[in-house]
Amino acid sequence: MTGVQTCALPICENLKVHYPIRTGFINLGEKKFLKAVDGVSFELNSGEVLGLVGESGCGKSSLGKALLRLQEPTSGSIHLSGNDFMGIKGEALRKIRPQIQMIFQDPYASLNPRMTIEATLREPLEAHGLFDSSEGNKLVQQVLDRVGISPKALQKYPHEFSGGQRQRIAIARALVLKPKIIVADEPVSSLDVSVQAQVLNLLKEIQREFKLSMIFISHNLSVVKYIADRIAVMYLGKIVETADRTDIFKNPQHPYTQALISAVPIPDPKIEKMRKRIELKGELPSAVTPPSGCTFHTRCPIAKESCKKDSPQLENFGT
Repeated sequence: MTGVQTCALPICENLKVHYPIRTGFINLGEKKFLKAVDGVSFELNSGEVLGLVGESGCGKSSLGKALLRLQEPTSGSIHLSGNDFMGIKGEALRKIRPQIQMIFQDPYASLNPRMTIEATLREPLEAHGLFDSSEGNKLVQQVLDRVGISPKALQKYPHEFSGGQRQRIAIARALVLKPKIIVADEPVSSLDVSVQAQVLNLLKEIQREFKLSMIFISHNLSVVKYIADRIAVMYLGKIVETADRTDIFKNPQHPYTQALISAVPIPDPKIEKMRKRIELKGELPSAVTPPSGCTFHTRCPIAKESCKKDSPQLENFGT
């Protein structure tokens, strides 16, 4: 992994995000929980891009929001630059939050339509007491210019820009606080394919230039393969496999990862015709009542009777 340091930045340990669900008449029935994230642990190295993949509903976005505490985790721990990010509140939380920022999926929804671009970029600085009239205005212009938007556009509103330009503005908003970590939640999924490439290249350039660590969330394995150094695969609230991007595509160990990779189209009709695709039978189980034992056993092509009882632990297979 070129340029990736060995020092781990945040360490997420046994993180859980359970959403309460009430059933029955007027919500007076039994209280159940949707286990969106159910015991996730991982490290993020300095200057590394960690790709987080999995099908819709596996808990990727809930995990991303929990890391910023936009969604309060149910339990577990998050360590950010040596600090217990879960244990701080109030002013202490406000001071450390600039270190980790988020790029949301939909630029049409994440930008306030009533605020000019200048106000949008100034808002994070003002909220954290970091805005200085002379240096702040200069920083806003520099960041906007860096993402490929002319500073002349500062007085315009979001509706005056295309989807790709809006996402560039959203990237600028995340960068203006000079964070150490960026969580990008499917930042290109709502964009046209040609625009996706431009935004991906911009993210890659900015990540290297500012030496950022990034958690890149996506359901598109091809996109993640392009931008990530390491890939973590999620299934039903758990990480089932983590590996270097080259290793995980060449030699995936988990049957779920194998099935995901087999579904990625190859732009060569001869190879695509010869390739065997792994088809998973059945629907994704409910996160409210997940299967016992290994949660993947209901769809796994190599499941055994013991899989219904025993929940497998992560094992080391090289890298």
